[in-house]
Amino acid sequence: MKNLTRKATILLLLVFTTFSTLVIAQSQQQVQARVDSLNKKFKETYYSDPALATKLLNEAMELSIKNGYTFGEACAHSNLGTNYFKEGNNTKAIEECITALSLFDKDEAYKNTADYGMVFVRLAAALNVENDSKRSKAYSQKAVAIANKLNDREFLAIAQETLGNSYYSGGQSDSALHYFTIAKTNFTETGSFSKIANLENNIGLIYADKGDYKQTLAHFERALSIYREHNRHISYVTAFNNIAEIHYRLKAYNKALDAADSATYYAKKYNTQGSFIDLYNLKAQIYGAMGNVDSSAVYFEKTIAQKDSLYNDTYKKELASLQTQSDVYKTETENKLLTKDKRIAVLYRNLAIAGIVVLAVILAFLLLNQRLRIQRRVKHQLEEEVALRTQEIFRQKETIFQTNLRLKLALNGAKFDSHFAVHTLNTIQQVILQQKSDAAQHHLAKLSHLMQYVLEKSPLERVPLHEELQMIEHYIQLEQLRQQHHFSYGITIKANEQTMIPALLLQPYVENAIRHRLASSTKEDLHLHLQVETDGNDLTVSITDNGSKRMNGKETKKQFEENAIGQERLDLLTHLTHKNHLVTIDDLTTNDGSSAGTKIVLHIPMQANSISPDLTQGDQPIEYA
Repeated sequence: MKNLTRKATILLLLVFTTFSTLVIAQSQQQVQARVDSLNKKFKETYYSDPALATKLLNEAMELSIKNGYTFGEACAHSNLGTNYFKEGNNTKAIEECITALSLFDKDEAYKNTADYGMVFVRLAAALNVENDSKRSKAYSQKAVAIANKLNDREFLAIAQETLGNSYYSGGQSDSALHYFTIAKTNFTETGSFSKIANLENNIGLIYADKGDYKQTLAHFERALSIYREHNRHISYVTAFNNIAEIHYRLKAYNKALDAADSATYYAKKYNTQGSFIDLYNLKAQIYGAMGNVDSSAVYFEKTIAQKDSLYNDTYKKELASLQTQSDVYKTETENKLLTKDKRIAVLYRNLAIAGIVVLAVILAFLLLNQRLRIQRRVKHQLEEEVALRTQEIFRQKETIFQTNLRLKLALNGAKFDSHFAVHTLNTIQQVILQQKSDAAQHHLAKLSHLMQYVLEKSPLERVPLHEELQMIEHYIQLEQLRQQHHFSYGITIKANEQTMIPALLLQPYVENAIRHRLASSTKEDLHLHLQVETDGNDLTVSITDNGSKRMNGKETKKQFEENAIGQERLDLLTHLTHKNHLVTIDDLTTNDGSSAGTKIVLHIPMQANSISPDLTQGDQPIEYA
């Protein structure tokens, strides 16, 4: 009997263990299926509903970690990297992708999936934005190898597109064009038309860099045709904007204006706020090229207004918060006063009922007098407190105002022409091809020092005069190399070389003289001369050239931007230091009235205040207009 009972017990335990194992396995499979579904839904809602996508991703991460589902956790980290990349946090994006790779590496089976390969694609994209083209190429090539191993055409095309982007960022346009072309072929086979349109745009940009605008226009129009065929209306903004830009470069201004109008229409219809700055700026350039100065000015003002609205968002939020705090404080104070008044009234009533008439009158008089004294004292205290709060609010408003000016000044630092470094490197390449290695190394060193100075120096700091002039001399020498020594230059210093001046202040004016007057002149013996001398409490910098005559108000787009950059910088320095920073521009003429060049004179205060907000303006609050 005991043996029978023991056998029955063992049998029941086996049945229970088997049943439990099956239940646990089934439950684990359900969890894994749920996690995979959440990761898939994240990809589907990533663009359409970012908030929902983030919620799905958090749930997938939590379930994966809780149930030990390594593959699901790796995919969640990879998707989280995509989320950070979209938000512009490339450092966190790279960290999440590296974490995902470490999880995928725990099982060889995981490496035979497209999800594993996509981690390399996302890493390459983030590193590309961080200008690490070498590592970006390496990860892109790894993704291509995985795609070939899996024989996945769609993933292969994505990896090839990413590799093309890496080559393009590294300045290897021909290699980028090769990979974009084969990626387009693979996307065509898989029917990914939106990807094909994006590649058409990328290929068009490469031809634009090469100066082949007809090929560029053909690819941009092909992209627009694909968007129309598949009703991708929101992409019309980018397509029409690209087409307008190329028509503008081809000087087909009417066509450029039509395309820009279409882009503006769709930008307003689909509320793509980030497009308006570029569109308004492009339309201003088109109208300027057509000679319509009024319309050009209107769209330049719209461009500035769009930029200012971005800068002022933080300021407005802080101001609203301070106003709310002030209102809450006033309401609380009024409630306290009302409560005190009610208590005093009750006290008076009870005393009047309890006492005799005479005593009540005397007490009423005394209490009334006391009440008045209390009210005056409380009122005085409240007025002092309100005055202090008001002064603090105005002081914080001044802090925000000064910070806004400093941000504008930081954003207004020296801005070289976008193709300056590329053209200079191309010129140095020619020197290398001529087997002049010493000269090439010399010029590369100058370019390196120049780029290091621009990246390290903040327009908010002051530097010794000799450092600024050394940077300017490197820049002029590199421009001489690019212009094949089309002009000569000289620098005369009649001031203390240790004098401190705002960093990156002179370059826009020197660039203006070289690009728009010396480079375009056909005269012989062209010369650029800088003279630095002291004039009382000011440092005077004269920039004189004998190049082409100025265009009397009809500046090119680039010349207009450079003049605006320099003038806005001087205005910001004047606001921040409370010292006038001035510039004068004179057209030089010979005795017979013909043009002899241009002279630009900068007046820089040598004892200007620090370029930082002065928050101690006295005891009185600062008044705003």
